[in-house]
Amino acid sequence: MILIAGCAQAQVAAPAASPAASNDTGARPTTAIADDPSSAPTLGGKVGLVRGVLKRLDPIHDQLLIHAFGGGDIRIAFDARTQLLPDNASMSLISIPAGSVVSVDTVINQGKLFARSVRTGSSEAVELNGQVVRYDAAKSQLTLRDPMSPQNISLRVTPGTTVVNRGQSVSPQALSVGMLVRVQFSPEQKAATHVEILAERGNSFTFEGRIVSVDLRSRVLALSNDSDQSVRELDIGSLGPTGRSLLREGADVSIQAEFDGDRYNVRTVALVSPNP
Repeated sequence: MILIAGCAQAQVAAPAASPAASNDTGARPTTAIADDPSSAPTLGGKVGLVRGVLKRLDPIHDQLLIHAFGGGDIRIAFDARTQLLPDNASMSLISIPAGSVVSVDTVINQGKLFARSVRTGSSEAVELNGQVVRYDAAKSQLTLRDPMSPQNISLRVTPGTTVVNRGQSVSPQALSVGMLVRVQFSPEQKAATHVEILAERGNSFTFEGRIVSVDLRSRVLALSNDSDQSVRELDIGSLGPTGRSLLREGADVSIQAEFDGDRYNVRTVALVSPNP
């Protein structure tokens, strides 16, 4: 009887130790990445760029929420492999304050947009993408609607301000209500140094790049555009079922779109094979 009881206790005790062992094994990869990034898988693939203002950094879910220049809010994952540039031993990624201007090199990692490196800039944006509300030539004043600000922004246009439309220098008189523009400016003087006209009503555009996100409910996709390294929000409301079936995060696409004075409306979508 003593012998039988001893065997029974041994059979009960053996399985109890098994979950603990499996937990230890499952915890190792996470610990390895956190403590030793060099042991984690290399981040390869096509690199994109997202530039914008950091709205929030979530250290619990390891996510950056960025309001991208030329686009909406983009969520980007990060971990111990993400580099903070320029290298600063006294600063860590999670110490970047909200409101900072950041440039993020991104890759697709396990189906998600992932930050390979983050560069920080001035806490005050010196570049914005907005829509022209008014241009007062007599006062040399340009008024813009900025998605990041609840109020319109007014900037001075000086003799030193350059205005460019599709790569060609033009007069500031070419600025008109409804245009989408990218503006570089001096925050201290509130003067525009460079104005690039991105779109005006009726223009047709070809965008090529990687799809960052697709929101079928609001009928909007965000595209990391290769030509100007910006994130563009495109409306897919008029796109048919065949075109929508090609839209997935991480896909490289070529898109034909038309600007109607308010948004870019996607007309056609074609998949682009990545370079070997």
